[in-house]
Amino acid sequence: MFVRSKWIVVCLIVLMMILSIGIVMNAAKKITVRVWYPDESGIKAKYMDQAAEVFKKDFPNVNLEITRFRVPPGDFKTKLLLALASGEGPDVIHFSGGSNIAEFADAGYIVPLDKYVNAWPDWSQYPNAVKSGVTYEGHVYAIPYGLDMRWLYYNKNIFKAVGLPVPWQPKTWNDIINAAIVIKERAPDKIPYVLYAGVAGSGGTLSQGFLPLFYGAGGKLYDSKTGKWIVDSPAYRKTLEYYRQAFLEYKLVPQEVMTLPKPWTTMRKKLFTGELGILYEGGWVYGGAMSMYGPEKTEKAVGYILMPSEDGKFFFTIGGSGTVWYVSAQSKHPELAWEYVKRFNCKDIVAKLNLEAPHPVARMDSANIPEFRAMKYMVDCTNSLKYARFLPIKPELNQVAYRIQLLTSRVASGEMTVEKAMKKYISEIKADLGAENVEVIQ
Repeated sequence: MFVRSKWIVVCLIVLMMILSIGIVMNAAKKITVRVWYPDESGIKAKYMDQAAEVFKKDFPNVNLEITRFRVPPGDFKTKLLLALASGEGPDVIHFSGGSNIAEFADAGYIVPLDKYVNAWPDWSQYPNAVKSGVTYEGHVYAIPYGLDMRWLYYNKNIFKAVGLPVPWQPKTWNDIINAAIVIKERAPDKIPYVLYAGVAGSGGTLSQGFLPLFYGAGGKLYDSKTGKWIVDSPAYRKTLEYYRQAFLEYKLVPQEVMTLPKPWTTMRKKLFTGELGILYEGGWVYGGAMSMYGPEKTEKAVGYILMPSEDGKFFFTIGGSGTVWYVSAQSKHPELAWEYVKRFNCKDIVAKLNLEAPHPVARMDSANIPEFRAMKYMVDCTNSLKYARFLPIKPELNQVAYRIQLLTSRVASGEMTVEKAMKKYISEIKADLGAENVEVIQ
């Protein structure tokens, strides 16, 4: 009897050991989903946590690891690319969209999201213009939450002082030039107008300088039907002639715009402190001013309007996908990665984050919550996206942007005539991209 009891005890101990090993093995096999994002200010952390809380309730057996990188975007991208190149990338990536979408997709670092968004009812809340900003080669690769757009800003106090109308709505390019001429003549201590040009303007030269004119002249940078970059067209010539007039003929834009380090920092401040009359800049600039000076003071100081086309036939803004969400191609659990992306991009989080860090919302229903509707500027920004024109999502865009920086500088500085600058630009682009990949429109 004693031997039998002892045998039973031994069996129970062995069984408990087996069960314990199984539990340990299951714990070791617990699924982990990793999320990476850069955020120097820390403004996104609480929203990441809110999405994580919902995710963990729905998937209690999944280990969710969210890593915030307190570094500038460029440094984060370096870390991210190194991790992806070594096969150690995260499951979910939160980073800038635009040309990165094409770069990451071509490298095989991210997966198309078509099957996910097609089964997601909320995708209907995203306007077609917004969807196009995250679509590459016919596939959706990213989910935006807060978008970029731009306004033509004007300082109301300067306009009133020189006798220009407030509110102001120029109907053509000539109206902008003429208003700047009035400021120059009647308020010589003010900067009439700033138009970004050259390498110093960085991305602003393309998005806040060249493209608002180029698109307004009917230009296209890339022909999706032929798969070629357009390197010469009437729109190029009209845009460069405008640069020549603004910088050289009428001397409305100071040459220092092309030599100052980070000229946008200086010029944005001058706009809101009453030293600059007209500036085409990002919507986030006004949002930042509201945070710094308060909504009432900002509204009294600066007005914002859509950019007119050359002939006044349409008004528009330059849109951008902003910071977006990707699902990594290296994820072993892409469905779970998508589930986190989906929970972050819900109506309330999208609205509240974009109120705290002012940007137009990507999904239209987020603009309908009371707090959002109470801020006229945010509603105006979101409504402007109906008229948005986006940059082409192509990996070569950065090369083209650099050549456009040089092109605008050569004309604006007087180094070259429009004709000579165009010849050099065409030659450089052909060398960069291959003559077979470019075309000319007469």
